[in-house]
Amino acid sequence: MQILGNVSSTMSTATVQIASNRPVSRPTANPVSRERLRCEFLSGADHGSWDTLVSESPHGTVFHHSWWLAATASSFRILVVRNEEGALVGGLPLPSKSLGGLRLLHSPALTPYLGPVFNLSGADGVCEQLHLMRSGGEALARAIGPFDSFRYIAGANAPDLQGFLWAGFSASLAYTFRFSSKQSVSEIGKSMTRTHMQKLTKAKRLNLDVSREGTLETLLELNRMTFERKGTAAPFDAGLVLRLWEAAQARGRADLYVAKTEKKQPVAALLTVHDERTTYQIISGFNPGFPDVPGQNLVLWTAIQDAMEAGRNYDFEGSSLRGVEAFYRRWGCQAVPVWRIEKTGSIRGTLAHLAIRFLDRKRFST
Repeated sequence: MQILGNVSSTMSTATVQIASNRPVSRPTANPVSRERLRCEFLSGADHGSWDTLVSESPHGTVFHHSWWLAATASSFRILVVRNEEGALVGGLPLPSKSLGGLRLLHSPALTPYLGPVFNLSGADGVCEQLHLMRSGGEALARAIGPFDSFRYIAGANAPDLQGFLWAGFSASLAYTFRFSSKQSVSEIGKSMTRTHMQKLTKAKRLNLDVSREGTLETLLELNRMTFERKGTAAPFDAGLVLRLWEAAQARGRADLYVAKTEKKQPVAALLTVHDERTTYQIISGFNPGFPDVPGQNLVLWTAIQDAMEAGRNYDFEGSSLRGVEAFYRRWGCQAVPVWRIEKTGSIRGTLAHLAIRFLDRKRFST
């Protein structure tokens, strides 16, 4: 394992710059909390210890696991931070790809959330937990190494990111829609708009059926039709979807829903993945030849009910597009903040970020 450096968590008062460009003072750490943190990249043989950390961390998601990264990323490394006893207390997955000579540390396709995770079980109280996340986060951020562009979205359960801000990263606000695992199906039904309720009633009247035994080929075909209707191509290939499906299904982490008419014609499909806490929708599609058949509503409602019955949150993911936002909002779910973490490491990386932001603004305004 390559040791990247030692970072002392002892902080004296000093002026630093955060994303807002306003100077702030670093607080002096409690002497009792002083410890030396060291960062290193894990070898492949040690990825099991990383997956254990992800499962134990309140910040971990299905997308942080090494098997997910292996299925989605061109290449990846896992940077971890250890305390002075050598215990693994946090880490950051670093999927990377090269594009036009640029080294991009970006979330892979179909991976909505990434970012740092920490094991807080050994930290006693809020003060110590914040200290671990901030000192460990800064250590990780400074140990990443060279890159042209870094861009992730940290999910709804992301840790405190102040350490990354101290290291020169920026965090900007975005939103997702979520149902809490504490909600009941009946409560969700009461918060739903009349439009969505009427569509579910219509689906029942049309005798639509949702199968959990559908094929991946059906999902891919309906997804292709959806993008074709928009006059564009899907931003991922079928090979990636197949790898994800095989990896997630083998671990009991994926569910596929297909809505069919009385004549067994597939009209909508949805793929979800989940960890212990949350279900996330990843890929969906519908048949434009059945515009008045509410198959999309039915597969989504079925997935939501399954998540609630399993005691998991439901994350709609990808609710920034105006048309999509309205469809999700009408389910009556909560808008929950998520954070886009960014940094550029070169002039070319800065230009790439400007281009990405321009495309994002154009996409989100439609």
